[in-house]
Amino acid sequence: ISTAPALALFLDFDGTISQIVESPSLATIDPGIRAVLGELVLTPNVDIAIVSGRSLADVRERANLQGVIYAGNHGLEIESDTICFREPQAEALRLELRHLVLQLELALSETSGLEIEHKGLSASIHYRGLESSLHDWLRRTVEETVERSRSFTTRQGKMVFEVRPRVDWHKGHAISWILDRVLPAGALPVFIGDDVTDEDAFASLPDAITIRVGVSPNTKASYFVEDVPA
Repeated sequence: ISTAPALALFLDFDGTISQIVESPSLATIDPGIRAVLGELVLTPNVDIAIVSGRSLADVRERANLQGVIYAGNHGLEIESDTICFREPQAEALRLELRHLVLQLELALSETSGLEIEHKGLSASIHYRGLESSLHDWLRRTVEETVERSRSFTTRQGKMVFEVRPRVDWHKGHAISWILDRVLPAGALPVFIGDDVTDEDAFASLPDAITIRVGVSPNTKASYFVEDVPA
């Protein structure tokens, strides 16, 4: 880092710069991390991008940092003061996703402890409040409903099922796109994340410094820190 001509810092949001909370609506940036980011955005030759599974509008509002690149929906949408990108295949599936979310809401309507989040280009089913005896039933119900669509796929994260379009795009692709199209040549990428969707980026960025938040025996990251404050 000390010898790099420029630094490109890529950060996941939930579980990385924000603690995991009972409801996604309660998430905020850790105060100590916000202070550090406030200094870094003013540091020459340092660029910051927040790459989240949240919708771009949501993560932008919660982070509330100027001069930062935001990538929402696992990188399907990317914006800064000078760029605006939407993955075209995912954009074309907006209406179909809306119909799929309605089907999920109908299938899960009588189940408490769930929160279905429609994020425009993807969706999330949060089940942190669901009784553990119903977890397998929920997984089967979500997978069967999503599989019928053929245009979408599902992936399980930390107490969440992510519903995403079947397109060849993930956080790693988004980070590479930002490095190639937006940031100065030669910038050293550093990516920090905590969940299965971040593993896509760890695996596809062999020349980056990759850091996992939380110990995982199967991570592709080169380093780890124990928790969000660390």
